Amino acid sequence: MRAVRIDGPGRVAVVDVPEPAPGDGEVLVAVRAAAVCATDRRMAAMGTHAPRIPGHEIAGTLEDGTPVGVHPNLGCGRCASCALGLENRCPDHVDIGIQRDGGLAQVVAVPRAHVVALEGFPIETAPLVEPLATVLHAAKLLEVLEGDPAVVVGAGSLGICAMWALKAMGARVIVMQRSPARRGIAAEMGADGVLGPEGDPAGILGARPRLALVAAPGAEALAWALERVEVGGRVHAFAGTPGGALVDANLVHYRHLGLVGSTGSTVEDYRRGLELARSGAVPLPPAAVRPVPLGDVPGVLLDPAPDPGVLKVIAAV
Repeated sequence: MRAVRIDGPGRVAVVDVPEPAPGDGEVLVAVRAAAVCATDRRMAAMGTHAPRIPGHEIAGTLEDGTPVGVHPNLGCGRCASCALGLENRCPDHVDIGIQRDGGLAQVVAVPRAHVVALEGFPIETAPLVEPLATVLHAAKLLEVLEGDPAVVVGAGSLGICAMWALKAMGARVIVMQRSPARRGIAAEMGADGVLGPEGDPAGILGARPRLALVAAPGAEALAWALERVEVGGRVHAFAGTPGGALVDANLVHYRHLGLVGSTGSTVEDYRRGLELARSGAVPLPPAAVRPVPLGDVPGVLLDPAPDPGVLKVIAAV
């Protein structure tokens, strides 16, 4: 089969490899669409411990033709987190497309419990359910109340999905983004307001935001949120930062803030994301999606200056 493979830092190509052999309790998914995310780009730039087929935002068909989406966060099945269904917290988790081969290929092996029938949702759009599931999981930790003023920091694909997730939970949501192009996308996608780093969230919301979800990497983005939420507010550090992002503990301490974080999602989060997308409560896909053939993916992964007007690249496999 054809697959995108990372063989080292900056070494990415489409290669011919054997089809995967499914393990116990696994099925083969014939991939129809797989999206590229920032994690895939980092892996391509930095390399992996062993040759790896990336891709964890995946949709395809089972052997009988059933269209399915893939939930990629796999736990050990034995620990306390897994017993609670929180496989994304498993200390020994193995994620499809990261610690094991993923879906930027013609076929991927997936545990049967992690394939979800699409039930009429378009297969070409279904890879976007996975990032939506991750921000739904994150938003739950913010304990959203109806009418809560909230700000999302960052208007990449995850920031837009976070905006939709918070709005679906009843919050009033504005988006802070440095890039004017991305601010424009956030406004088009339904943000209740947009602003740059120098803007005043309270001026748009009528009060300081009680909640902030930080979907942009780096200490600056996190500090911006910690300084601007209401006293007693909650901030979710959703974006990972290579090398870490230092936090001023005094901001958390003296402003009585709740600071939380998460990565990945559960199968139930994935099902909930699919339900919201199917119902139209979350308008997947965003307009700023770029379809490409599988052969173009290495160039996409290694592009040093991705188009800020494109939120998500989806490979047709």
